[in-house]
Amino acid sequence: MSPELETLDQLLGGDLSLAIIRTLYPDDDRFRQGLTGLLHSGDVRLLALGGDEIPSWRWPEFFADPAASIDLDHFKLRITKQGASKIT
Repeated sequence: MSPELETLDQLLGGDLSLAIIRTLYPDDDRFRQGLTGLLHSGDVRLLALGGDEIPSWRWPEFFADPAASIDLDHFKLRITKQGASKIT
């Protein structure tokens, strides 16, 4: 199973932090690519811990610089109905 499909499968159980999702990918580059694809396709939503959705115009700051100091524990993913339909 690809890391992207594994991500969707894990999210069926509820929201997960980006730190947990990162462990599903072999490296940071693959993580950024996979997550960017899932977000752009509408399979997941990127949220702050408080539940506010991060707008798409802010996504590049999360993935542009591999050395970025984004704290993955402060953000989470939520699966959408579209993303869930790819697993069920």
